[in-house]
This record gives sequence, structure tokens and C-alpha cells, in this order.
Amino acid sequence: MIYVSLFVLSLLLAVGLTGAIRVFALRRGLVVAPRSRDSHKKPLPRIGGLAIFAAFLIVTTTYFILMNPSANISDGYWFGIDKKIVSIWLASLIIVSVMLVDDLRGLSAPTKLLAQIIAVAIIVASGIGIDHFPNPFGAAINLNSVYVPLNIFGTVYHFSLWSDILTLVWLVGMMNVVNFIDGVDGLAAGVSGIAAITLFLLSLIVGQGAVAMIAIILAGSVFGFLVWNFHPAKIFMGDSGSMFLGLMLGVLPLISGGKLATAFLVLGFAIVDGLIVAAARVLRGKNPLTTPDKTHLHHRFLAAGFSVRQAVISMYLIAALFGWVALRSTTLNKIIASTLLVLFVGALIIVLNEIKKRRNRVRR
Repeated sequence: MIYVSLFVLSLLLAVGLTGAIRVFALRRGLVVAPRSRDSHKKPLPRIGGLAIFAAFLIVTTTYFILMNPSANISDGYWFGIDKKIVSIWLASLIIVSVMLVDDLRGLSAPTKLLAQIIAVAIIVASGIGIDHFPNPFGAAINLNSVYVPLNIFGTVYHFSLWSDILTLVWLVGMMNVVNFIDGVDGLAAGVSGIAAITLFLLSLIVGQGAVAMIAIILAGSVFGFLVWNFHPAKIFMGDSGSMFLGLMLGVLPLISGGKLATAFLVLGFAIVDGLIVAAARVLRGKNPLTTPDKTHLHHRFLAAGFSVRQAVISMYLIAALFGWVALRSTTLNKIIASTLLVLFVGALIIVLNEIKKRRNRVRR
């Protein structure tokens, strides 16, 4: 019952905060004109991510500090609180703060990448990381086989070469994946909410109550924002929201037993789409992360004649379907399902492109 209560609380809080931030932004002129690749036609605020984060932070701190301070994920503590939970708060605060500046004034790509690296470093310092790869055919692959000692201000830290590098790549990649799909009304919020619900159920299944609580509060915060963001959107989450959600959806699988296959299946279509788009940009000699275009999957749906709502709901269904598969599959089956997902996305892109070509021929 406590899960339902805090889900509803975070949802209602996010609804109220998003509305208040929207009014504030409109009064102050903190809006952004639509770009050529956008589906909306008038200037709208894009700092709604602040509401998602604020609702999440208020409810999680209330629960873990006031309601149930004994709830924990690990045995270590920072400031008297589970260090992994504190690291999530600190890393999220850095990401949201820096990306909010980017939403309002614009920042260079290297500056944003530096903020992402610092946030991940805090996460890693708390002990969160990818320690092993599951192997359905034998023993798990240990990623903590090589340690590099680092002396920082007189304190020696042991940098786990493969684990920490892979964790950095995973979390930075997830932040950019969610940012990639934040290109049409309600898509990033809805898919992130579905992913958070899936990770909540996974955490319950494996008996990790604290992780389940974080996931369900995140889901409530996202769905509360979606009330304002579903087509026709009245506010956007901006990089502050998409990067925060990407960080959370990257971290939650790591603290729920390293279930990367589950996260991949839930956000798989976005991850595969992002990799395809990035590879195509590299082949064209463009920056894979910052080059604007209309080659993402949601753009392909729209070009094929789908309405914004039809495109978004179609991708909700894809995310929910693979999330359901992830919850009901063994490690080997998840690997098989992940392979099928890659093939499915590739086939979907081909089909949507063919529909687009036929529509163009009919118009001529």
C-alpha cells in the first residue's frame, strides 16, 4: 500500500509543480521557438524536467529520511544515509542543475559531457557499477579483475578498470538515449514511465524494496509530468528532464542486481534507434550526439503518415511489450529477446521507409 500511496503523492506533486513551472516560464518568457524537426508550432517552455526532479527528490527524501530511515540498498553510509541513495541524489542534482542552464542559455557539448562524467563518478564512488556480465552458458564474467590505484588528495581509491569504464559508458549512453527520444510530445516521458514501472516490478520480484520504492516514485513523477506533456504538449522536459531520466533508468538496473538485459529490452528500441542514427551521422562525418536531423524512429513514424499520438502510443506499446518479456524471461531468453528486438527495430525502420516512399509516389 505504501508503494501506491507514494506513487500517487509523487504524481500529484509533479502535476502541480509542472503547472506552476509552466506558468512561471510563460510569464518570464522562458520559452523556446519550435525547430524545423519539432511537431509543435508555437513557443513553449522546456524546463519541465525541473518539476520531475523536484517531485522525485521531495518524495524520496521524505521516505528515506523521515518515514523509513532504515531502508537501504548497501551497508555503507554518507551523512548517515545509505551512500548509494545519497549518490543518486547528488548525481541527479548535478545533472539537473547543469542541464537546466543548458535549457535556458545553452552550453557546449564538452561542458555537458563533463557534467555527465562528474555525476557518474559520484555514482561509481558509492559502489554502484557493472560488476559482472551474466553468462547463460557458465560462470558470470567478472569485470573487477583489474584495479588501478588512484591517489586523490592523499586518499587512495582503487579504480576498477573494466567495471568503472563500462559503467561510465552505460550511464552516459542512457542519458543520451532518453535525450534522443525526447523529440515528440510525450514520448520520452511515457517510455521512461513504462521503464520505471518495469524496474519497480523487477525489484519487487527479487525482493529489493528500497530500489522498488525509488522506481515507483520516479514513475509517479514522470506520469505526473506527462499530464502536461502528452500531445498537444504544453511544456517540455528539456535536457534537464531527459538526462535525469536517462541517469535514473541507467542506475536503477545496476542497483537491482545489474539487470542490464531488462533495461535494454524496455528501452531497446530507443537504444537501437540511437545507435543506428549515431552510426549514420558518423558515416556522414557529423557529430553523432549533437547533429539535428529527422532520422529517429519517431520521425520515421511521422513521415510514414502516423499522427503524433499514433506514433507515440505505438512506441509505448513496443516498450510495454518488451518490458513484459523482460519480466518473464530468464537470462538466456533475455539475450534471445534482445537479439529479436534489434532485428525488429531494423525491420520496422525498413517498413516505415517503404511506407514513406509509397506516400511520396502517390503525392506525385
